[in-house]
Amino acid sequence: MHVALVGPDLEENLSIRYLSAALKAAGHTTTIVPFDRAEDLERVRESLRDVDPDLVALSMCYQVRAPEFLKLARALKADDPQRPLVAGGHYASCAARDLLAHHPALDVVAIHEGERTLVELAAVPWPSPQALRHVRGIVFRAPEGIVSTPPREIVADLDALPWPDRSGPARLVVGVPSAYMMGSRGCVSACDYCAITTLHRLAPGKRFRQRAPEQIAEEMAWLYHERGVRQFVFHDDNFLVPRVSLNLERIDALDRALRRRGVRRIGLVLKCRPADVQPEVLRHLREMGLLRVFLGIESGTAEGLASIGRRQTVAEAHRALELCESLEISTQYTVIIFHPEATPRTMLADLEFVRQHVGHPLSFCRAEAYAGTPLERRMIEAGRARGGYLGRTYEYTDPTTALIWSAGRDLLADRCWSPTNLLGQVIQLDHLAAVYRHFYEGRDVDDLVSDFLAWERAVNRDTVELLEELVVTCAQIPDADSPLLQRRLAELRERGQASTRALAARACAFREALRAQSYRKIGLAPGKPVPARSAGIFSRIPRHAAAAIVALGLGACSSDGVKDDQGVIEAPPPPIDYRVIEDNGVIEAPPPPLDLGLDVKEDMGVIEAPPPPLDLGPDAKEDGGVIEAPPPPADGGKP
Repeated sequence: MHVALVGPDLEENLSIRYLSAALKAAGHTTTIVPFDRAEDLERVRESLRDVDPDLVALSMCYQVRAPEFLKLARALKADDPQRPLVAGGHYASCAARDLLAHHPALDVVAIHEGERTLVELAAVPWPSPQALRHVRGIVFRAPEGIVSTPPREIVADLDALPWPDRSGPARLVVGVPSAYMMGSRGCVSACDYCAITTLHRLAPGKRFRQRAPEQIAEEMAWLYHERGVRQFVFHDDNFLVPRVSLNLERIDALDRALRRRGVRRIGLVLKCRPADVQPEVLRHLREMGLLRVFLGIESGTAEGLASIGRRQTVAEAHRALELCESLEISTQYTVIIFHPEATPRTMLADLEFVRQHVGHPLSFCRAEAYAGTPLERRMIEAGRARGGYLGRTYEYTDPTTALIWSAGRDLLADRCWSPTNLLGQVIQLDHLAAVYRHFYEGRDVDDLVSDFLAWERAVNRDTVELLEELVVTCAQIPDADSPLLQRRLAELRERGQASTRALAARACAFREALRAQSYRKIGLAPGKPVPARSAGIFSRIPRHAAAAIVALGLGACSSDGVKDDQGVIEAPPPPIDYRVIEDNGVIEAPPPPLDLGLDVKEDMGVIEAPPPPLDLGPDAKEDGGVIEAPPPPADGGKP
């Protein structure tokens, strides 16, 4: 069977690529079709018309993108009513019955991890409800109603899965060939707001599993030698665990395995909890090439951590950030400044926390009540939730916080929430700068990175001051109808927009400089085709130049050739106000916020971004209602 896998491809979407590899190993044919934004819908339809697959699988991980995927599903079903549509991913798994009840375009939802489930679905005679009853871990529509089959046991041995499909263009980050990795699945925490831990409660078995270090090293070595990869970005939610001895044992085993395979002088990017950042562990990782960490800080107050069920301390967050800074490791974090119990006092305390760590790239967001999470259940039980399965919001306990959110949602859009928001660009650029500093040498490298880091601090300070003024103004004048408040907010908005535009112009300049200088150093011109074994380039610095040529050569036969990845970012995109229209399953979303005039197609830095806050608006009706992650060329799989 020919299966088309549709989903975002912003950071080499490993969830889809593992599915593709599993299907290929079972003898099926696959096509990966990127669906990065709503505007891609017609291009996706045209791609599917060209390849004419037998089954289409939609990667609906991020709840905020559900309307876009449901609109696509309706269009695809109109194109071919007999072709089955399967949805999967975090959100689809958690809202499966509601999605099938309200959206007839969807035929099946695969629950939890889908490698084995999708292989079985590809062998089912369609349409056949009776055959579907024998496939574990799905929800589907039958003549008698919506049916759930028994849950499928979680895959305990991750090394039994084939490596992800690595087909597609070579991926470069400021000229450095890069690939994305999974060393584990699941999470050791159980935070109230997290859709990831909610997903892993849906299937029996061990929720957190790790691959063997030898097997991770084997995949990395293949990518290193065969594809020229020099930067490895780990998407694990917990690269480290809450035990120093286990972490040291694991990373030491990985280090030895890589050395035996001739993998050296690489860059590593990973995510972890603040409590797991210990000096001896981080120093060892730094020696192995660690250049970027995402720390799950979330709040600078005990009240904020308790509100979202985050089991850690503020002291651990301070210590982790200070350690990373002392080791010169690029470190990004998020502050959930808006949460159910937020008050002006907690918000000012969060901002003071940021002020103490202004040298790190960061983002601000609101805690979202995602489908199936303990936070959603708590808000519903307290009578504070509004909205439906497509997306819920909640009422704040403090009325002044509600006023701050109402004013800040628009005032801070281009700074914090919009698709091209300034803080998101800073995060991406910070990763690019870290890669540039790690892989390149020279006075010009030091000067550019130094200038960028000074600008980054200026952006963060300006953002803290902007937010502080918003909070203080609303706390002093807590009347939404006050002419004085409206005048103060208008003045603040004008100043904020002016400073955002000025700072964003610098972001564009830094991005162009990083891209141009890095490509020049490896002897290439951005966007120009390069022969696979270009003579003479190997002798021209830097140490990874030959690897870049290998990567570009692998993509030479592809029309895409190479893809400049934007940079790694774990950051919440903008809060989106859905204008939900209930009309026979049709869902429409408003156009994107004002663009700052930046060319978002240019290289920006690596971003792994959580979905934007959901706001249905007071007049929204409950209606029906995907993933983001960004690939190197040729066909993947174990050689």
